[in-house]
Amino acid sequence: MKNLKKHSCWNLRALSMTSSSLLVLPLLLVTNAVLAEVDWGKIEAKPVTTIYAGVSSWEFMKDKDHGTGQPVMKKGKKSCAECHVSKEGKFDINADKIITGELKKLKSKKPFEPNPIQGVSGFKDVGVQVAYDAENIYMRFAWADTGAGGEQPAKLSVQFSNKLKPFRLYGCYIACHDDQKGMPKGIGKDKKLYGHYTHKKGEVKPQEKLDKYLSKGQFIDLWVATLEGDKVTLSDEYILESRIEDQNDLSATASFKDGKYTVVITRKLNTGDAKDTVLSDGAKVDIGVAIHHKGREGVQHYSSFPVSVGFSAEADISAMKL
Repeated sequence: MKNLKKHSCWNLRALSMTSSSLLVLPLLLVTNAVLAEVDWGKIEAKPVTTIYAGVSSWEFMKDKDHGTGQPVMKKGKKSCAECHVSKEGKFDINADKIITGELKKLKSKKPFEPNPIQGVSGFKDVGVQVAYDAENIYMRFAWADTGAGGEQPAKLSVQFSNKLKPFRLYGCYIACHDDQKGMPKGIGKDKKLYGHYTHKKGEVKPQEKLDKYLSKGQFIDLWVATLEGDKVTLSDEYILESRIEDQNDLSATASFKDGKYTVVITRKLNTGDAKDTVLSDGAKVDIGVAIHHKGREGVQHYSSFPVSVGFSAEADISAMKL
């Protein structure tokens, strides 16, 4: 993109976060598993940068509006981060001008954000910490927020996949499309997120093909935490030909204090549910993090490029084994 601005990320500074700041709440799911007491003060917090990308979609990424990114996308070999994040951890995307509606697409000259937001940054760092034991994964997320304003609640969304190369390269963009609700071509429609590979010429592929994807684990696992101050409501979902709610295998705690949300989500490594990503010692999984500010519509959110989490395996984020 033109009008580029440098932004720092991937700095390994530890964030000041302690488990004492969490308020334990009644959960949607009560599990019989014994949960470990995690000392978050001993686990390094990885700052994962989320960016405001406006109405950028899978179709945009493959279009001339993406500029020099279009031919790179067609080859399907380089990730978003390889093109847009330097070795020093600097972004070359001017998200500060995307969020205000100033930055225009290269060919169409349409703004990346048709409904501009003023007075806020186009970048948001989320501190991510991960731990696991023989049974469970524990993930802690913390980020600055106002925690006020509007009818829409704040949300944290986390996507997982360990069987999809396109997700490893492009993350949530493979599920974001022009014809979805809230997007410019999705006005009046109620279409939800879907994997680009599940559709052909605008139509959903046959059920037998979808079943094959599911059996191979070729879907996106989706955790959503909806936040109202210290209250958290969880949704356990997956994305294939659409965004589909699954049985809830998650539990969580949350707090909002001193202008910061802190959320801890726990799940079994292997729930036994075919629609949940299986996690295991010695393996790694790719994730994408999204933040939805309170008072903003769902399409107006920050999202990260994919990052990997390793369970005693080399990755961007190392999960501590308890």
